[in-house]
Amino acid sequence: MSVHTDPLETFRDEAREQLAIMEASLLTLEEDPGDLETIAAAFRALHTIKGSGGMFDLRDLVSFAHVVESVFARLRDGELQVTSELISLSLQARDHIAILLEAPGEEGIPREEGRILEEAFRRYLPDTDANAEPPGTTEPAESDPVAERTWRVLFRPRPVLFRHGANPLVLIKELEELGTTLVMGFCDQVPDLSSIDPAACYFAWEILLTTSAPERSIRDVFMFVEEDAEIALSVVDEVSDSDLPYKRLGEILLERGDITAEALDQAINERSFLGQALVDRGFVSGERVRAALEEQRYVRTMRESRQVADTTSSIKVRTEKLDTLVNLVGEFVSMHANLVFTAGTKQDREFIGLGEQMDRLIRELRDLSIEMHMVPVSGLFGGFRRLVRDLSAGLGKEVWLVTEGSDTELDKNVIDLLKDPLMHIVRNSVDHGIETPEARSAAGKDPTGTLKLGASYAGAHVVIRVTDDGAGMDADRIRAKAVERGILEADGTYSEQEILECIFAPGFSTAQQTTDVSGRGVGMDVVQRNIEQLGGSVRLSTRAGLGSEITIRIPLTLAIVEGLLARVGDNWYLINLAYIDECLDYGTLDHENRRGFTSYRGGLVPLVDLRDYFGLEPVTGNQRHLVVVSVDEQRVGLVVDEIHDTYQSVIKTLGRVYEKVEGISGAIMLGNGTPALVLDVDRLVRLAVREATHEY
Repeated sequence: MSVHTDPLETFRDEAREQLAIMEASLLTLEEDPGDLETIAAAFRALHTIKGSGGMFDLRDLVSFAHVVESVFARLRDGELQVTSELISLSLQARDHIAILLEAPGEEGIPREEGRILEEAFRRYLPDTDANAEPPGTTEPAESDPVAERTWRVLFRPRPVLFRHGANPLVLIKELEELGTTLVMGFCDQVPDLSSIDPAACYFAWEILLTTSAPERSIRDVFMFVEEDAEIALSVVDEVSDSDLPYKRLGEILLERGDITAEALDQAINERSFLGQALVDRGFVSGERVRAALEEQRYVRTMRESRQVADTTSSIKVRTEKLDTLVNLVGEFVSMHANLVFTAGTKQDREFIGLGEQMDRLIRELRDLSIEMHMVPVSGLFGGFRRLVRDLSAGLGKEVWLVTEGSDTELDKNVIDLLKDPLMHIVRNSVDHGIETPEARSAAGKDPTGTLKLGASYAGAHVVIRVTDDGAGMDADRIRAKAVERGILEADGTYSEQEILECIFAPGFSTAQQTTDVSGRGVGMDVVQRNIEQLGGSVRLSTRAGLGSEITIRIPLTLAIVEGLLARVGDNWYLINLAYIDECLDYGTLDHENRRGFTSYRGGLVPLVDLRDYFGLEPVTGNQRHLVVVSVDEQRVGLVVDEIHDTYQSVIKTLGRVYEKVEGISGAIMLGNGTPALVLDVDRLVRLAVREATHEY
């Protein structure tokens, strides 16, 4: 595995991450304009992009970012207030920086747009700041990397720190992001219990930080607490010193100001250990001596680590390489299945034993490769904050986006393919789901609508719910449109769910007028098709006047599926284990009391005979098997001829000839080269329950 060999591409990757931080910070500021830590996060993101851009002589980017950064410096210093206008302007600036970042050379740069934006930002600056040139624009930027150094950072907050809303632990955490740290806390200033002020800060910290970041980056961490704390920085170790022995205990204590030279001389004259002598004489506290010893150990450890390659550090790997790894593991799984099948056919005990040993290793390799490809949905959900903000502003609505379960993880490929369908659902919810503030007020609702994005695990699947508290879907209107389109019969009896699912018909829409966003239902057939191609499903629910919910059920990964092999006639089918509740002997069940149903755990379960479903010749007798599957608490019994064993393999997509075949989602290759079709259990359950409801 490797990372970019081109430093410019590495910079672009890191700059994209900083732009994402900047956008998230701006959207948070709109909700809480007084959040100083968020202002600092946006400032640091801009500062990092500008500084790194100067190393690559990206003058347009550096010049523009400098002007925007200057405005955020004034926000940081309290000279400006965060306004909605400034947030909108900053979001446009973020987009422009993204263009400057990607534009090759002089091509593709919208210079007029950039000039207008820059002038808009300059209006927030005094003349001296507005005309100042950014560092690195007049002379070529220094491109040599800063050598790694170890800093001793003294952070001693004054008692008033808490009253001003600062959190020292957050600052220490930001410092840790700059490199490797050793954090030591001191409580020697804590008074006795009767004298403690609960709102005062009595603690102090000393942090050893090993980093290649410049001193300015370290000081920027404390930019908002400089008046409320004593902050001192000093370099205690550099790369050039690595061959020299590190300071002795007395030197460290003297350098830190913990003891005087006279006290050190007195303690040295004693024959006991220096640290103990200093403590016994009352020259220094025990915790100060322990801190100095910890500093000795830390610096020595860091020096040793420079002598050997650091095998524990993380590296960035292109997603294409991870895709290749997962695909190779999938093929390895198929090859192993072939080996096991061949060994079983030849009754070769030695190879059978080897196959069983390989099975454990392959499962671990499979799980590891899939885990490496998993990412939290927070990145997916976070991108919709900007979308909802811009849409609601353009439509004259007030919409509050709430996210839940953002730490839920999905396969990176699944997230990439899910982005467009989910975006379409969110756009429709804001456009035609949530009403205008006037309409909501007239209905006795909060003028601000709520759109909720939630994610949660459900076995081997992730369930994503998009919920709005708008007017809900009008089932009568949908039915009328469906009858007009010939989708439903005028005199037919249909459940609300069947009526709602008409919006998945191609080109179906109940919108009375076209907007820039589209009517609710337009393109939902594409949404459903894209999600079903991922092996997922879409469900709808609505309550008049209270809102709607669209539920997407999606597999954790697309690479490898583990299922139960079942034979029907001469054909083999794979049933995903995540859906299976139980396997039963079909002949022992009571399935005569009602045609198409069987008794199961005190209730009736609809049956799907796969011979009938796929048009195969019927068989007589009851020497068959029942596989009970469930989706969202709805159970169906699949009748098969024979149950074989569990099997894991790579799913292959089917061609266009099969894309409209209900109940099939893909295919796998068995060990002997025979293909097996993967059942779309979700669709089979839905169809069976629908038919059973009508029959009842």
